Amino acid sequence: MIVTAKDLARTAGFESVARFANEMHRHSLPFGNGTRVGNTKRYDTVALAKAVIISRLRAFKIPVAQHKALIKVIDDAALASALDQFKAGKCECVIVGIPSWGELDDYSGMFVTRDAALDALAAADFILVDVGEAIQAHLNGVI
Repeated sequence: MIVTAKDLARTAGFESVARFANEMHRHSLPFGNGTRVGNTKRYDTVALAKAVIISRLRAFKIPVAQHKALIKVIDDAALASALDQFKAGKCECVIVGIPSWGELDDYSGMFVTRDAALDALAAADFILVDVGEAIQAHLNGVI
């Protein structure tokens, strides 16, 4: 799936693409370079998932300046793999867990079952974000 910067801006909750691009460059948000197609850049589903995470972090009133440090904990390869499994129907959900007290050893940040996410939440403090629903909505053309 390919999304535009406009899709990312809307999903992340910014009022305009210009504001989103400004914040993305100012704080070096980890969306990658994207692929230039004509006058626009196209991004993958991992970038869309990160936009969902930014939306939730903004809902918690966490400043955009801190988003980079929180998102870099997430393993991009594990997120891409979990999203591929979700799109293929091999897992029930994709929940990203962001540790609230610092980085954990050997932690990918992905949960593909709700029970695994709840077990992890019982062991440590996390900000849990279900990105699977937004990805499914985008696949269905709702977003």
